[in-house]
Amino acid sequence: MAEIQIERTQRSLLPWLIGLVLVALLVIGLVLVFADSGGAVEDNAPEVGRAQEKKRDETPRRLQQWALVMEAGQAGPASAA
Repeated sequence: MAEIQIERTQRSLLPWLIGLVLVALLVIGLVLVFADSGGAVEDNAPEVGRAQEKKRDETPRRLQQWALVMEAGQAGPASAA
């Protein structure tokens, strides 16, 4: 009969570390997404003692960033000329 030898290998911590990093990134992403809606004020709350609030811009962040990039792109060649 043939002899079968089974060798035990040591488990690596790398998959656990990668998993923890991915979970941390997911939590950070969710916090950033919900940070935009934080601090909402109720409509029927009394106005006494509250500072004047600016009207919030409802434009999504991605569009705001794109507009800033487009402005920077147009301002660069114009200022060089």
